[in-house]
Amino acid sequence: MKKLTIYSILGVVLLSVTSCYKTDNWAAPDVRVHGRVIDSYTGENLLSSQNDWSIRIWERSWTGTAEPTSQNLAVKQDGSYNNSKLFAGTYDMLPYGGPFWPVTDTVKNVSFNGTTEQDFTVTPYLQLIDFETSLDGLNLTMKCRLKAPIRTGLPNLVEIKPFLSLTTFCGAGANSNIDIAEYSNKRIQINKSWQDEVGDSETSNVYTIGPLPVKAGYTYYVRLGANVNDANRKYNYTEIVRVDVPR
Repeated sequence: MKKLTIYSILGVVLLSVTSCYKTDNWAAPDVRVHGRVIDSYTGENLLSSQNDWSIRIWERSWTGTAEPTSQNLAVKQDGSYNNSKLFAGTYDMLPYGGPFWPVTDTVKNVSFNGTTEQDFTVTPYLQLIDFETSLDGLNLTMKCRLKAPIRTGLPNLVEIKPFLSLTTFCGAGANSNIDIAEYSNKRIQINKSWQDEVGDSETSNVYTIGPLPVKAGYTYYVRLGANVNDANRKYNYTEIVRVDVPR
């Protein structure tokens, strides 16, 4: 009797386990969507940092809920995005959370099927212009000016910050940044309105950050970033410059 009971229990457990291995008839997501986020001032890709902000998408062809949950497609450092693991369907799309004036015109009913290309144009809060680097021995100095073509309604300026990396990925979203106090302490804290900091001009005077200590024989990738006091505080950037320090 005891053996029969044990066999019965084992049989139930076996059925429970095998029932978990039902055939999955859903095809794996294999649709690709890609594109560029374009700076309205330059016509070029908006300079960014890796995975710093995103393209937000909502699937509209799914009717399971009244309001679908959004997904985020990370924007890369070069201002492009690419995701090849999405389900086919109809989506709404919106650049979101970046250092630009809020985008309110959602691109609607974009068909994701096979490969879809969708570009966006945004207007940055700030431009960082006239970027220069100079090396004096083991001391690095960086300079730039800020430009704000749209100043009405511009949130307060927060700071200008140096970014240094030992790889080509450089910026607030890059894991390869050199995070030491000597660099962070060199940032320029502004915390003022454009009018109070700059005045009526759309372009500031030169800001200088440095000297920043670097090591002999190393190669650095460097840039400056500046942000405003909006909800996201993401940085507008200069280009990335390679700095080779002699031995």
